[in-house]
Amino acid sequence: MGINVQLYRKASQGDCDWNQFAIVLDIPKESHAIAFGLLLGGEGRIWVDNFPFEEVNRKTPTTDNDSQDELPMLPLNLNFELQQ
Repeated sequence: MGINVQLYRKASQGDCDWNQFAIVLDIPKESHAIAFGLLLGGEGRIWVDNFPFEEVNRKTPTTDNDSQDELPMLPLNLNFELQQ
């Protein structure tokens, strides 16, 4: 199962002070790994610090955009012929 959360709507542009971003997800018990990353569009630098993982109260709302779609087990449309 994969959960993809994108914070691009909160993205910073240009020079800016430090920003704090938080992601809250319901992680299934059968999960065995958590992978995360950053995306930089264009030139520039991303500075990061402190990636804590914390368990929160079940009443804490998630930030997963109401989407917990499963990722496919295999790559799809490798010949780029499918229309969306």
